[in-house]
Amino acid sequence: MNKNELLEYIDSNSTTIVIFKNKVRTEQEAKNKKRQPAKRWNEAKIERTVDKYTDDFIGNVHDKLSKALKANRNTPTQQWVNFIETNEILDSLEESVSMMEIGED
Repeated sequence: MNKNELLEYIDSNSTTIVIFKNKVRTEQEAKNKKRQPAKRWNEAKIERTVDKYTDDFIGNVHDKLSKALKANRNTPTQQWVNFIETNEILDSLEESVSMMEIGED
């Protein structure tokens, strides 16, 4: 399972991605309001940033799952799905993302 397939699977089977994107978008809009009017980002730039954060998040999840599963690119998708379901990964991800605070360090 590659990153895009994982993203589709998570997005189809839980609200994790929606919650994550909403949190990032809210944080980016708050940061944007603090910028000088001439330096403020338009909606497209904010959405590109949300997409980048989401891609980084999925990449991180993919890497961790891949290590836990000891997967390579020949590992069947069904093996990934079985691992995710057996270990209730989607529930854990959703809970973690719900409790996550995104903001300035």
